[in-house]
Amino acid sequence: MTEIYTAYDSLKHFNGLIHRQPLFISKKLDVDSYHLTFLDTNGNTLDEDAPVPEFLSQLSDILQAINHNQKTLLTIPASWQQALFDYSMPGIDLIIEANEKSLSKPASTHVSYAANATSSVGESQTLLIDLDVFSADELSANLPKWRQQHAVLCALNVNAANQFSMCQLHNIDLLQGFFYTLPDTSFDKKIAPAAQTLMELLVKLQDPEVEVDELAEIINQDVALSYKLLRLINSAFFGLPREVGSTRQAIVMLGQNKIKTWASLLCLSGLDNKPNELRTTAMIRGRMCELLAKYYKGHADVFFAAGLFSTLDALMDKPLEVLLQDLPLSEELHSALLLKEGVAGMALNQVLNYERGNWSAIDYSIVSADALLAAYLDALFWAKELTLQLND
Repeated sequence: MTEIYTAYDSLKHFNGLIHRQPLFISKKLDVDSYHLTFLDTNGNTLDEDAPVPEFLSQLSDILQAINHNQKTLLTIPASWQQALFDYSMPGIDLIIEANEKSLSKPASTHVSYAANATSSVGESQTLLIDLDVFSADELSANLPKWRQQHAVLCALNVNAANQFSMCQLHNIDLLQGFFYTLPDTSFDKKIAPAAQTLMELLVKLQDPEVEVDELAEIINQDVALSYKLLRLINSAFFGLPREVGSTRQAIVMLGQNKIKTWASLLCLSGLDNKPNELRTTAMIRGRMCELLAKYYKGHADVFFAAGLFSTLDALMDKPLEVLLQDLPLSEELHSALLLKEGVAGMALNQVLNYERGNWSAIDYSIVSADALLAAYLDALFWAKELTLQLND
């Protein structure tokens, strides 16, 4: 693990931005692979002759540190790509997106871009189709030809419910975009009984007036929650000096705010009608916000909660303003979630812009690009390690 962490830690010295996005299997919404993109400090594509970084030789360990599976689509310059083929990458399934003329490997190892409706696409196993480039009619017209030329069709920038529906209608194999982080509000459906129970528990957990014994009783009423909470707190992930034997002891040792947040995270992770990646997104947002708290001189617990609860709308398929009516959150947290106001709201806005690749919207006046990248990478690593504990 030390070698893997050291390799991953070397990414923080990269002079630019790194972005990771899941590629979903369209029909199941399981993650097929991850798309890792390396950009300059302004969010632009790197020059094809960009210097090869030292960490590239450790890419196998790096991917093990941050990804939940080892299949990865890389967007890298040609100079990196040629160097990468000279390294041994055990257990790693790489797909390269780069200038095809510079490739010296078979077509199955790289992808082609569908640039526009009339251009010809290169021979490759996978075709990337940017929905920002094609209209629905152009997509329908070109799909039969593309399907003949490529084994896998992957839609990029699937960022709305109607785009997601269109891709499923046309049997697009893989989807990339932030559609899964948005609530499905196409019709006013009732919250499922399990989700309703979860919301009621969240309301109790967030009660600012709750005392230690009452909080312990609330958690202990849900046997599965209390078991998961104690199991997690006593795991190597927390690394406490002695074992915690009860929920009350955990509250006294870690504090009410931390226990409320961790119990809330475990509650949200119990929803099984949403992609697992949405839970991962909640973890990444929460952790990244927490790491940014020191730059905004805010409370880390509030920042973590802001990131965590920002996924409530997608988990419940209800607008956030409706859900928050029932949650007794602090004014600071409420403003951060709904209005992106206050220091926690500013941090959350930064995290959301980074997550969605809105590079021009990121404000580096408080947090530098280097610090933002470090927080993002730490959040990826942290979420991967936490997921391993939760699934163990």
